[in-house]
Amino acid sequence: MKIFKYVHSFIIFAFIYGCNSDNLDKKFNCNGVTVKFNNYERFFEIQGVELSNKKDFFMNQITIFGKLNENTIDETLVTFNKINNTLELKDSSRFFYEDCIEINDKKID
Repeated sequence: MKIFKYVHSFIIFAFIYGCNSDNLDKKFNCNGVTVKFNNYERFFEIQGVELSNKKDFFMNQITIFGKLNENTIDETLVTFNKINNTLELKDSSRFFYEDCIEINDKKID
């Protein structure tokens, strides 16, 4: 029965350690444009600019939507599809659509 206590304690420790929200970060390369998001923390970043704390930010199970350069004439709409891993950037004169590849930054010991 003593081994049961140790196994049980180990399982609880592994579960708590595995629940770190950093493990939920996803990073993508969209033809040179870096996209990073975390569903748990509702975080969204494109090229180092965090869009999740800006006005008109939206995130659900499928789509992430935000605005770059908000409140300016050349406002850019950013949409990332989490199922198809595609990025769309749209402003008044251009439309950029790109497939994205997930970047695995996890360190393996």
